[in-house]
Amino acid sequence: MQTPEISSDEYVDCDEAESLLKAPQDASKLGLALHYCLFPLKALMQFTVPDVRGVDVDPIGTAAWATFSCILWLIVGSYCMVSSLESLAELMNIPDSIVGVTVSAAGTSLPNYVASLVAARQGLGNMAVSNAFGSNVFNIFVGLGVPWLVFICFVNKGQDYTDLVDDGIVENVIILATVLSVFVVFMLFSGFVLVRWHAWVFLLMYAVYVFYNIGLVYFW
Repeated sequence: MQTPEISSDEYVDCDEAESLLKAPQDASKLGLALHYCLFPLKALMQFTVPDVRGVDVDPIGTAAWATFSCILWLIVGSYCMVSSLESLAELMNIPDSIVGVTVSAAGTSLPNYVASLVAARQGLGNMAVSNAFGSNVFNIFVGLGVPWLVFICFVNKGQDYTDLVDDGIVENVIILATVLSVFVVFMLFSGFVLVRWHAWVFLLMYAVYVFYNIGLVYFW
């Protein structure tokens, strides 16, 4: 797949770039209500994440600062989301495993979904697929590995950590490997082309997976 070239017309003047603080035009009442409810968060994004689309910006420095700011806000948002979900799950007597495979998984995957969606709409299919694989590899190797390493080295004083509850981790790894195998088979037989019915199959498999985890907790 060829990467489309970006013309100079697609860059914008930083002074003319649309501000996140500006109310959306021709928005519905719900859209305006969401804008004002999210105004503090939009203000933080506006003043801490630089706009990389301008023609008068340092491309390397601005991109580096924007990347750092986005990662920092992802860390803060993820921590707030997980802490809130733990508290809500405790209040509602919902097991952490159920919250983890449903709301928490969806919340942490939304940034990846948006990035892949934007890339796919711009014709960058390779980038969209690579983002899906890369984000999961990053989650496993860095998202799990680095906190575990820090805990072992500084909190557990170099001792092995043996208090982790598996909660069916072996079964979940087998399910993950099976779904990945199905994806590879689909790609091989379709000539590495994703079609609509592939999406329905994966959505169905995710629904079955969620009901399977709920059944393990409440029925089996």
